[in-house]
Order: sequence, then C-alpha cells, then structure tokens
Amino acid sequence: MQAPLLSVQALTTTFRTEAGVFPAVDGLSFDVAPGEVLGIVGESGSGKSVTALSILGLLPDPPGRIASGSIRFEGHEIVGMSKSELRALRGPSIGMIFQEPMTSLNPVFRIGDQIIETILAHEPVSKAQARQRAIGLLDRVGIAMPERRLDDYPHQLSGGMRQRVMIAIALACSPRSVS
Repeated sequence: MQAPLLSVQALTTTFRTEAGVFPAVDGLSFDVAPGEVLGIVGESGSGKSVTALSILGLLPDPPGRIASGSIRFEGHEIVGMSKSELRALRGPSIGMIFQEPMTSLNPVFRIGDQIIETILAHEPVSKAQARQRAIGLLDRVGIAMPERRLDDYPHQLSGGMRQRVMIAIALACSPRSVS
C-alpha cells in the first residue's frame, strides 16, 4: 500500500472568542493517496474551509490555531512549520482554489499582476517570463483574449471568470496537489 500524499489525524482547530474557545474542527482524520480525489462536504459553518486553511497554514492567528493533531504532507509534518517553510510548500507543492474569488483577489490590482506575483514569489523567472506564463494560464482555464484580460481588474470580470483566475493562480506553480 502506498503512503498517503496527505494525512490528517485527529485535527482540532480552535478559535478564541469573547465567549471562550470554539472548536471549529474537532478530531478530524482522513488520508488522501497520490492521484486520489477527496471531496469534503457539509453545511455552512461545518469546518470545511477551516480544515483547508489549517492544512495550508493560513489560519488567522490569533484568533485561530491548531490545538492538536497532525497534518502530514508527503510524510512531512506541517503543524509547527515556520512561516517561511509553509510559504515554500504553498505554490510548488500544494495549492487551494478558494470558493469566493472576490475575497481572495485584491480589487485594486490587475488580475495579471496577481498571477505574476504568485509566479515570481516561487520561481526564479523574469517578470516578462512570468507574464507569458500568466497569459498561458488564463488561456488554459478558458479565458478568451488572455493578453487583454491580464490587464483587467477583478470587478471587470464575471463571477465565473474570477473563479477561473483563482484556478490559474492555484496552478501557477504547478503544484502536485490542488485543493
């Protein structure tokens, strides 16, 4: 049997509130093998997004924190990694496509700049090379006239197009795992 690509064991993620500590995720465990697809479904507020943010090390701290459990990606423990180690993991190794692009895309920056920034943060390429990759990514996700759209702001795109921009950003560094 092949070792899991991602192993989450007894994950408990809590948030500090005025009323006390709230467990948003409580004792969650699952494994994902290489090539396997896992869908996490549940009602609003059930902890789906908090689980993904915990895995990627993107919890707002404070008030959120991983109280207990283990998250292993390719055999390496993520819980306790430094911010720089997590930053190195995100992009080339693991990515996430957020459900609501307007909460993830910065409205004051052109979409091309946001894709290019992701590429430049993780790969040693020139800005011109990153721009060409960004055009290719927009084309890959089905955005017509990608050269022109690269210079649009998020509000100039439809909701579906903004979602495809988020997919392009998640794919920008060819991660081995996209959530």
